Amino acid sequence: MSSALDDLSRINLGDQVYERIAKALLTGQMRPNDKLTIRGLSERWGVSTTPIRDAIKQLTQEKVLEQRSPKDVRVPVMTQAMYLEILQIRLHLEGLAAERAAERATPQDLRDLRKLLNRNDKAADRQNLALATAGNQEFHLSLSAVADMPTLQKILKGLWLQMGPLVACYYDMQPPGLNALHHEVIDAMQDKSPDRARLAIQKDILSAKPALLDQITTLRTGLRDPAEAL
Repeated sequence: MSSALDDLSRINLGDQVYERIAKALLTGQMRPNDKLTIRGLSERWGVSTTPIRDAIKQLTQEKVLEQRSPKDVRVPVMTQAMYLEILQIRLHLEGLAAERAAERATPQDLRDLRKLLNRNDKAADRQNLALATAGNQEFHLSLSAVADMPTLQKILKGLWLQMGPLVACYYDMQPPGLNALHHEVIDAMQDKSPDRARLAIQKDILSAKPALLDQITTLRTGLRDPAEAL
């Protein structure tokens, strides 16, 4: 019995560590090419090395982290090809989420989303980029929640785990009008216009494309091994 409880405790703690790392990736606390160490994360969060190792192993298998050597785990520096692939997937899947959300959104859903955007606007105005970055991800994933599509939300969260560190670099540039198209999405949802909602979120996704491609070029040029920059 004790062994079973120990195993359960380990699993639960491993899940908690996984979520902590995921949050750090989504909010820009971990950036492209950052090196992660099991000991460093263990000391940072006050947990044993076993759940850290388990969480890193899972995230590596999911291609969210990159194992370069037994002792070198990195936040990947996304390639242009990977970004463009994820971009196309997001355009289709987040467009679908926005469409369904526009059909299903309740008045309370709309109030919650507007409250979220107001918080994000204030965070951007105060240059609280970590909060603004987290709020951006929360808004995008909330569309699949309003749409009542949990499987789609899980898929999108996986994509956002890969995109999070790069998006955080984009937010460092403090581009103007970060939430303008998000407000258009909500307006379309309020009008029960699925097509407008889909087009607005797709336009929002595409609006960051030039800057993100520039970011990728800069980040990959800075890699130590010239071969990795290709």
